[in-house]
Amino acid sequence: MKNILRHFIALCLLGFLVATRLSAQTVIGGTTPTPSALLDLQSTNKGFLPPRLTTAERNAIAEPATGLLIFNTTLNCIEMNVGVPAQPIWVCLSTAAGVTAYGGPGCSGLGSIQGTMNAGFPVNGVTMTLYANVTWPGIWSLTATQNGVTFSGAGNFTSPGCQPITLTAVGTPVAPGTFTWTIGTQPAGSAEGVVNCTASGASSAPTVSINTALPLITHVTSGATGIGIPNGLPVGVTALWANNVITISGTPTEGGTFNYNIPLEDGCGNTSATGVITVTSASGANCGAYIAPGVWKVFMCHNLGADQSADPFTPSWRLNGDYYQWGRAAVAAAGPTGPSSGEANEGDIAGWNTTAAPNDAWLDAIKTANDPCPAGFRVPTKAQWDAVLDNNLNTRSNVGTNWASSSTNYTTGLRIGTGSSGLFLPAAGSRTYWAGTLGGRDSDGDYWSGTEDGSYAWSLNFSSSEASAYNDFFRTTGMSIRCIAE
Repeated sequence: MKNILRHFIALCLLGFLVATRLSAQTVIGGTTPTPSALLDLQSTNKGFLPPRLTTAERNAIAEPATGLLIFNTTLNCIEMNVGVPAQPIWVCLSTAAGVTAYGGPGCSGLGSIQGTMNAGFPVNGVTMTLYANVTWPGIWSLTATQNGVTFSGAGNFTSPGCQPITLTAVGTPVAPGTFTWTIGTQPAGSAEGVVNCTASGASSAPTVSINTALPLITHVTSGATGIGIPNGLPVGVTALWANNVITISGTPTEGGTFNYNIPLEDGCGNTSATGVITVTSASGANCGAYIAPGVWKVFMCHNLGADQSADPFTPSWRLNGDYYQWGRAAVAAAGPTGPSSGEANEGDIAGWNTTAAPNDAWLDAIKTANDPCPAGFRVPTKAQWDAVLDNNLNTRSNVGTNWASSSTNYTTGLRIGTGSSGLFLPAAGSRTYWAGTLGGRDSDGDYWSGTEDGSYAWSLNFSSSEASAYNDFFRTTGMSIRCIAE
C-alpha cells in the first residue's frame, strides 16, 4: 500500500511539472524556446502568416480584441487594433507610409517648383510641391538632387488619400536651363524647374560729353558663356565679356540718351544686361523739346553729318551737316568742310538721283531700314515737328540778323528753348531736286519729316519771318535731318 502511494505521489509531481512547463512556454519547430517568448515559432525557411482580410472583412470582425493582428490585403500592411473591442482603432505597424504615386495635383504628372533659381547664386526660398497618393499613414522622407541643387523634406502622413507635401531647396545652381528633379524612391516623382542666367544692374549710368572717354561700366553675369551683339550703345562704345563680367568702354562720338541692351548667350533665353548712357555736347547741352504738355523728347544735338564735338547752340559751319533725299539712308550731298568758299560744297552734284523714293520708305509708325538716324533715333514725324513749333509747348526765337542767302554764311538759325536746353537748327538751306545745287544757306532751314503727302513729303521749314511744316517739296530735294529719340 505504501509503495502504491509513493508511486501515485511521484506521478502527480511529474504531471504538475510537465503541466507547468507547457503552460509557461510553447515552441514550434524547435526544442528550446526563447526564454522571454510565450510562443516561439522557429524556422529557417518559413514565416508566420497571420489571417489575411480586406478592410471590409476587418471591419466585420465583432468586437476585435485590443492587440488583435491581421494582414490587411487592401492596404498591404500588418494592422493592429490599438483601440478597445467596442471602438477598434486599426493602425499599420510599418513606420513608413504606403505611397503608390507622387506627382502633381491629382497625384499624377509632374510636381511644381516655386521660387527663382539663378545660376551661380545660392537658392533662397525655393520649394518643390509634390502630391502623394497615400495608402496607409506613416512617416516619409524624400530627396532629389540635380544641377547643384537638392530638394528634401520629411514628415508624417496621418491619413490616406492624395495630399501635398513640400520639399525645400538648398545649394547653388551650376548651369542655366530647364532641369528635372526626381526623388530617389519607389515610386519616383519629378518636378521641372528653370535656372536663369543673371546680369547685375550697371555699375553706373554715366553722363559724358561727346568725344570724352566713358568711365568703365560693368555688369556681373552668372550662367552665361558670352554675350550677343549689343543694342543701343552710342557710336564709339563697345562691350566685352570675360570671367562673368561685361565691361563697357570707349569714347562716344554721337550725342543723346542711349538705353542699351546686351543679350547673354548659351541657354540664357531673353536675359540681357541693360543700362543707360547719356552723351551731351561739349557744352553739356540737354538737347530736345516738348512734344506734349510735360512730355520732353530727346533729340540729337546736331544735324546728321555735323561736327558732333561742336557747341550745338553756337552758330558755325561745323553745325551745317549733310543733306538727304526723302526716304533714303545714303547722304545725297555732303555739307561744308570749312568756312571758306572753296569748302562750301555748293555746286551741282554729279549723278544726282531724280527718282523719288517710294511710299513707305520712311514711316511715322516705325523706323524703317531706310532711316539714316543711328540706333535709338529716327527721322521725326510731321506731328512731332508741329509740336516743336507750338508756342504753348516750347519757346521759339531766331538766331542771327543776316538772313541773306550765302554759301559761306553760317550765322543764323531757329532756337527752340533757352540756356543749355532745347535745340538750335541752323539755317542750312537745301539742295535742288533736279541737280542737287545748294540754295538758301543762312536764309532758310529745311528739315525732313518721315510723313508722306501724296507724291511729296512734309518737312519743317523756317526763315527769318516764319516757321511751319510744309508739304510742297519733291522727295528728291536734299534737306537736313535732325534725329529724334525713338
